[in-house]
Amino acid sequence: MSILINNPGLFTTVQDQGRYGFQDQGFSTAGALDLISYQLGQKLIGNDGPAIEFTVIGPTIRFTTPNTFVVTGGEFGSELNGEPIEMQSVYKAEKGDELKLGAAKQGARGYIFFGCPLDIPVVANSQSTHTRSHIGGFEGRTLKAQDRIQTIPNDEAKYRVGLSTDVQLVNTDETTIHIVKGPQFDRFSSEAVNAMTSGEYQISEQSDRMGYRLRGSEIPPEESADIISEPVALGSVQVPNDGNPIILLNDKQTVGGYTKIATVTQADLSILAQKQPGETIRFEWVTVEEAIDSLQQLDEALQEALQEIERTPVYQIQQLRSTSKRLNALLKGEA
Repeated sequence: MSILINNPGLFTTVQDQGRYGFQDQGFSTAGALDLISYQLGQKLIGNDGPAIEFTVIGPTIRFTTPNTFVVTGGEFGSELNGEPIEMQSVYKAEKGDELKLGAAKQGARGYIFFGCPLDIPVVANSQSTHTRSHIGGFEGRTLKAQDRIQTIPNDEAKYRVGLSTDVQLVNTDETTIHIVKGPQFDRFSSEAVNAMTSGEYQISEQSDRMGYRLRGSEIPPEESADIISEPVALGSVQVPNDGNPIILLNDKQTVGGYTKIATVTQADLSILAQKQPGETIRFEWVTVEEAIDSLQQLDEALQEALQEIERTPVYQIQQLRSTSKRLNALLKGEA
């Protein structure tokens, strides 16, 4: 059992929730950038298998054996055998079917989950790809044309077909990113602190899964930006000597030697993950207490959505499809 990558799309990798507990050994967490969309997809498909994450332009995949799948994340033009399909809905694919994901209409990242999950080795307690160290995922790299990924049989997969949700927990139109004070906040002048929230920053074309490089008001520290290397957190806003902020993302290094003025709140990381190069964002300072409150509210909304998925009746869509085909044949006088 397998899937075949006909066209890989843009920076398409295998990801799960991340590689935690190994940063002290030099392993980056990697994992899905938009963890909210990842969790929704995992609940819909009904297993713990990893997903295929793609960026801005989606892949084209051929099913060499029957399977089920669901697509979550940003809004992409999605087709199964040339017919439009809905995001956040579980579909059945037959042998030879082709799933095509086009360019992003909204957002930047999408996720494909499979009912018969991808058969990916576990490295340091995770199946996530970290391309810079060439570990995890499918051969430690981005996917390319003609890659064939084996899948694991799952007799329960068919019972998820028809599950869907229209809940939208990640607002791709949101441009405000909330931040709390970083470890070296006191090294920056009040002018730099105010400048950070008074204007817009554009996400540079040089951005990737390691970090978003920003263009806007330069905010260099009052003294050198160089510090003794120390552990860095996901969402750290690092400022080198040129004063241009860099937001560190999942593929970041485990330690860094530049000043960090701020940290993006955990509740806003999925919003940030859905921003494309060229888009603009604004920063807004919040307290740690406010950041915790916003995360709790998001988690409550997510848990409610996940529970609602489990309460949704499952319809055997494959049966409805065959009935629809017979009705179409009758209407055309072919049967």
